[in-house]
Amino acid sequence: MKFFKSNKIYLDHETVAEQLRSARQTKNLKLEAVAKKININLKYLELLEKGELSQLPRGVYGKNFLREYALFLGLDYKKLAEDFEEEINLAEPKRQKELFSKQVIKKRYLLAMPKIVKNILIFLIVAVCFVYLGYRVNKIISPPLLIIDSPAANLTTDQTSLLVTGRTEAEASLIINGQTVLTDKNGGFSQTISLKNGINIITITANKKNSRDNTVIRQVLVKE
Repeated sequence: MKFFKSNKIYLDHETVAEQLRSARQTKNLKLEAVAKKININLKYLELLEKGELSQLPRGVYGKNFLREYALFLGLDYKKLAEDFEEEINLAEPKRQKELFSKQVIKKRYLLAMPKIVKNILIFLIVAVCFVYLGYRVNKIISPPLLIIDSPAANLTTDQTSLLVTGRTEAEASLIINGQTVLTDKNGGFSQTISLKNGINIITITANKKNSRDNTVIRQVLVKE
């Protein structure tokens, strides 16, 4: 009675393991020396030459080991990679699907991370632009600085003239009691005005283009 023996399915050409082993032996190279030369663990090269592809690390690492070894031996890596996948398909279809589909999944996750970072950066840039825009708009429409050094509030004097001094922003226009007053390059101003007996109202206004006015009023009492 004859017994049937289960054998592995072989391709109609040399396996990846046979091609690697044959190329190395042709070059008269020791596997240990090759492992040191290309900086790959000897165990993984032995697995490649024995055809134990399912024992290789999962993911992209197994193909990387094959690529480095094939290039070192001067073999056609593209052809070897096709044979590599074909052999895994024949031996372990589920294993092959997991081995190479994980590479795509991980790649998608890796691509998603830069996208998240990119969106965060875009959000931050837009936020900074809005803050800066708000600052500029506020600076344009806000009233200019206006500081009055003289006269003091509710001043009483017996003089018939008074020196009004102070400072505002350099680009601002200054008006005192309806008359335009020139300022220096730093926004400083000094203007003598005439007073009459009794209460005198001094209105000092600073304004810029498109801004609100900044007005300060001083009352000066002149006694005889």
